[in-house]
Amino acid sequence: MKRLVFAFILFLLTASLASAGTLYDWSGSLEVGQAVYVNDLTLFVDQHAKTNEIVLVVKQARQILKVLHNGENYTAEGLEVIFTTFNDRAYIQVQGSDPFSVSFNGPDKAAELRKENIELREKLANLTVQNNKLAKENEQLKQQVSELQSKLKNQPNTAELNAKILNLTRENRELKAQLANLTNQYNTVKARADFLEQQNDEYRKMIQTLLEGASQKSEQSYIEKAKKEKLIGSVLLKTLLFGGIIVGLVGYGLYRAKRRHDFAGL
Repeated sequence: MKRLVFAFILFLLTASLASAGTLYDWSGSLEVGQAVYVNDLTLFVDQHAKTNEIVLVVKQARQILKVLHNGENYTAEGLEVIFTTFNDRAYIQVQGSDPFSVSFNGPDKAAELRKENIELREKLANLTVQNNKLAKENEQLKQQVSELQSKLKNQPNTAELNAKILNLTRENRELKAQLANLTNQYNTVKARADFLEQQNDEYRKMIQTLLEGASQKSEQSYIEKAKKEKLIGSVLLKTLLFGGIIVGLVGYGLYRAKRRHDFAGL
């Protein structure tokens, strides 16, 4: 029996009514190396290396619950597993009082397929929303186009409007050219003004330097002149003092001489 590629097979292949209620049953045949997954049980068909006997390994997760030989059965998780072999093939029958799932893909693969299915459903929902949104926008655009067409039809003179647009476009180009010319002139004048401003700064620095030099020279000349005037005044003062001393001495000498003369006449 070839391995099935789809995720789940709803079992309910056969159902029979019993006194205790409804009995759910699944039957199938597998080759050595194949497995079937019933709920959380794994039924794996294996072959003994020495005796070549075909056996059925019943596992749950990674734990081996039972190894069935030809004609044996095993009950686990409310399910009865019946195992027989014929012509190098394994025949399995599963019965249970409650519905159960049967899959030829592993639990991981089944979970992966379910996850992918959920993602695809979400993408489909998003695409549906986007499609509805685009359809709504398309209707709005169609309405706008219709309104514009209606307005164009109701225009009194389209040729006149086109002529005005052409005139305005030409005037706009001329104004742009004038603006470019004025911009060039402004840049030239600004460059000239910057150059003159730079020269003025240099001239101001030169004048300031000359004024500072002249001021320093005037101050030095004034200091030297003051020194000379002070020296002259000192000389004059000394001369006057010396002359006064001489006059005093001469007067005092004359006074004494007169006194001696007066005493001599007595």
